[in-house]
Amino acid sequence: MQTRRTHLAAAISAVCITLTAASASATSLTLFHNNDGESTLLGSNGFGGFEYFLNELESARDAAAMAGRDTLTLSSGDNFLAGIAFEASQDRRTAAGGLGSSYGSDNLSNNYYDAIALAVADYDAITLGNHDFDFGPEVLADFIGGYRAAGGEAAFLSANLDFSADPNLSLLTSPTSVPPAIARSTIVTAASGEQYGIIGATTESVDNISSPGPTIGINDVVTAIQAEVTALEAAGVNKIILSSHLQSIANEQSLVPLLEGVDVVIAGGGDELLANVDDALTSDPFQPNIEGPYPVVVDRNGQAVPIVTTVGEYRYVGKLEVEFDAAGNVTSFGGDPILVDPGTAIAATGDRTTAGGVTVNIQTDIIEPLTADDSAIRGEVIGSTEIFLNGIRADIRTGETNLGNLVTDAFVFSAEQLGGLDPNADGVIGVTNGGGIRAAIDAGEITNADVISVLPFANSLVVLNGFTVMDLVAALQHSVSAFPSQSGGFLQISGIEFEFNQYSREVMRVLLEDGTEIYNASLGGVQQDLVFDLVTNSFTAAGGDGYDVLAQYLATDLGISYAEALRQYVRDGLGGTVAAVDYGATQGRISAVPVPAVMALIVAGMVGLGFGRRRATAGQ
Repeated sequence: MQTRRTHLAAAISAVCITLTAASASATSLTLFHNNDGESTLLGSNGFGGFEYFLNELESARDAAAMAGRDTLTLSSGDNFLAGIAFEASQDRRTAAGGLGSSYGSDNLSNNYYDAIALAVADYDAITLGNHDFDFGPEVLADFIGGYRAAGGEAAFLSANLDFSADPNLSLLTSPTSVPPAIARSTIVTAASGEQYGIIGATTESVDNISSPGPTIGINDVVTAIQAEVTALEAAGVNKIILSSHLQSIANEQSLVPLLEGVDVVIAGGGDELLANVDDALTSDPFQPNIEGPYPVVVDRNGQAVPIVTTVGEYRYVGKLEVEFDAAGNVTSFGGDPILVDPGTAIAATGDRTTAGGVTVNIQTDIIEPLTADDSAIRGEVIGSTEIFLNGIRADIRTGETNLGNLVTDAFVFSAEQLGGLDPNADGVIGVTNGGGIRAAIDAGEITNADVISVLPFANSLVVLNGFTVMDLVAALQHSVSAFPSQSGGFLQISGIEFEFNQYSREVMRVLLEDGTEIYNASLGGVQQDLVFDLVTNSFTAAGGDGYDVLAQYLATDLGISYAEALRQYVRDGLGGTVAAVDYGATQGRISAVPVPAVMALIVAGMVGLGFGRRRATAGQ
């Protein structure tokens, strides 16, 4: 077990900090880190798994401590994610009485599995990532409460997010919470007596890619971090670590030259693998491409600043060794990630006592009940599919796929079944962001687990009435704006077809399912008087992924989750079978058109721009 630390929140209103000056000796620190655990506690593709991750972490941490080195353990964000494991946790909370209910005398049986795991891992600080806000502030507050109930004492960090106006999270930043559950930065006193300042930062785009809600303020990252550096230095801390979740290590590389006083950066959100040529990582057949050396080094006015990150899902333990001189300057660094390979690693078993004194058995309190819950959830059969349904990330974020078609057809089906539609509208259109579709489905049975894996987020289905053609074109234009790069905002669609110039990324034509053309960029033609009912998920409707054009409409909630919409469509709309004749191939709903073909479209448009006023049909 790691030597206990003292946490003090830095720069929190009404908290006064008095610390002794830094010691006048050189210091050796080993930083252990991971990011994007994303509720993958049972492993992924035969690698990872929290029980194996924990054993690798504890073994390496104990070895460093035995060598006389200070140790810190950090998570740089995305500590849980919608999916089967998190649904199992939510079911436990519901059975206990819902959000905010007591965690009971044992603190474990009705707790979040991820919260217990974080407490057991004995982190010194935990950064808030974008996915930590996917279920909104109330769930995040309940989750942090579960972490504290399990004996976790590390602060959840974000320097650039303002929680003061949020009724749930503001209570966790209060000075009465000792140590504070949420802070902008924290000071950790290691076994040697050395003090380390740790600052958290969250991507400024969190409101576009997650659901923090209107009560959380989002501030400039550079300004917020620099303010915390100043506060930490004023408190006598001269060794400062930034633990950030900015979605790509390239963002941290751009950030470092803008900052003063940050010695080391632990990045998260990008799922990048950093490794050196002699790192033994080749046993992982799913190993991603190596993005750079471990660590990446950025020069800041002649000072070398190391930046590290890891692949997520508990598949790697990052280990960075840093040497500081007596003035707190970095004099050398090195390290490597440790692959979590269940084929060679040993699973952690037995009891652990968390920082708050709670006893946790790794197997009986986490792994075994989660495995049982996972099996039960996976067991329910929804229907079957005759073909592979393509939810591959690279495909669904750049073009039409048959799974994208199935999901958006399900949206239209549910809207027509549940109501909320304007009888004077000219059709029903379904759209959803590709980033909200998280998995593929193999041919064969479709289980509840498949549906949860494909559509894991807490999104409801909503209708935007009176949606105009020009706003539709604007949304489609935004959808393809990053093409051919992958974008979570790339829309899958139902009820329409559209074509865009693959080079200029300009939307050229939009047609109804029956072939009626409602927009032609080359001729300047548009059916101004047509309006539609647009059905989408609540995240996209609220402007997620930058869809401000949707956010200006009043959304009517249909009272059904987007996952349940897919279940009902497969079960009731398709009679339990996704047929190859309907979804065996893409249907030309989205076409990236090369320039020569665009000229042909102009000619076709001159013939076909008759603009008949017809109502679009739903389904196939």
